[in-house]
Amino acid sequence: MPTTLTDLIATARFNVRWFDLGRRVQPISRKSAEAFESGAAPWPHPYLRQAWCGLLLWPADKDAEGTPVVWFLQLPLDEQGKLLLPIRDRFLKQLHQALYPEGNGGKDPGKYLQQALEDSGLVFTPSAEKRAVFHAKAAQLLKRPASDHYPAAKAYAKDPASFPWDQLALQGMADLAVRWEEERDALAASLHRFAAPALIPLCQCLESEAIDHHLAEPLIRRAERALADDEPDLNLITAIIRGLSHSIATGMRQQFLLKLLQDTTGTHGEVLAAIGSRCSDDLQVPELAQLWLENLSASQPQQTFNLLLTDLLFLPQLRNVLLGVLRNPQRKESVARAFGEFLSPSGN
Repeated sequence: MPTTLTDLIATARFNVRWFDLGRRVQPISRKSAEAFESGAAPWPHPYLRQAWCGLLLWPADKDAEGTPVVWFLQLPLDEQGKLLLPIRDRFLKQLHQALYPEGNGGKDPGKYLQQALEDSGLVFTPSAEKRAVFHAKAAQLLKRPASDHYPAAKAYAKDPASFPWDQLALQGMADLAVRWEEERDALAASLHRFAAPALIPLCQCLESEAIDHHLAEPLIRRAERALADDEPDLNLITAIIRGLSHSIATGMRQQFLLKLLQDTTGTHGEVLAAIGSRCSDDLQVPELAQLWLENLSASQPQQTFNLLLTDLLFLPQLRNVLLGVLRNPQRKESVARAFGEFLSPSGN
C-alpha cells in the first residue's frame, strides 16, 4: 500500500497540487508536501496547530475527461509541527480500501471514496472567501478561464460608479484579486471609490496575494480615512489589514500597523485578531510585538489572549521575539498579569 497521500493519488492516475489554507491560500511545493507527508519536515504554515490543506486533483492523462476534484483536509500536528503519522496511516488505509474495495475490482470507487473522506473526521469547510480564492487559483493553475462573475468585478474595478456593487459575486472578486497584476492600474485608480461592501470581500481575497505599493498605498489611505471618522468602520479596517498582510510593501504596512496600534481602534478585538492571525511576520518587529501584546492584554478576555498567543508561540520565527517582550522586566502590568495567567495550569 502507498505510504503517502501523493503516492496513493498517483496510483489512481491523478495529479495533485497541495495548498495551504490557514492564514491565507498559498501553494505548497511538491518537495515541501512530500517531506511533510513522510514525517520528515513540519507543515510550512501551521495555524492553530493544524495543517489546513487544500488538495487539487486532476487526471494525469491529458486526454482524460472529468472535472478536477478538491479535498479540504485539516491535519493535526505534533509539538514540532509535523504530521501525526498514526492519523496519516489510518487515513491512507481508509482511502485505499475505498479506491480498491474487495469484490468490485476497483470499479466506480467514487461513492466509497466520498464516504471514506466523510468518515475520516479530517475534512473541513473553508470560509467562503478562501474557497473562492482557492477556485480562482486552481483555474489559473489548470489554465482555465476565470468564472462567469469575473467580467462584472472587472467592470466595477474600472469604474465603480458604472456598476452596482450589490450585483458583484464573491467569486468574481476572488478572480479579480488573483489577477491583481493585470488589473493593477485600474484598481490603484479606483480603490478609493469602492463601496465598503465591495472593498471588504476584495481585501479578504487580496490577503493571499503579494500586492505591491501601487495597491498597498491606496488601501492604507482608505483605512486612514476610516480611522478619522467619529465611528470608524471596524469591518472595513479589519479587511484592509488582511488585504495588506501579504504585501511586499513591508515597511509601508508596518508603519500603518504601528499607527493603528497607537490609536484607540487598535484595542478592538477584531483588529488585534486580524493582526495576530494575518500579520504574524510583522510581529517579529519588537516594537510592534510589544504594542500588540499590550493592547491585547489590556483590552481582551484572557481566553482570547491565550488562544492568539498559543498559536503564535507555535511559530519558530516568532517565539523568541514574543517571549522577549513577555519576560521583559519593564513590561506593562497588563502583560505581566495576562502572561502569568497564560502560564498557570488553570489559565492555559
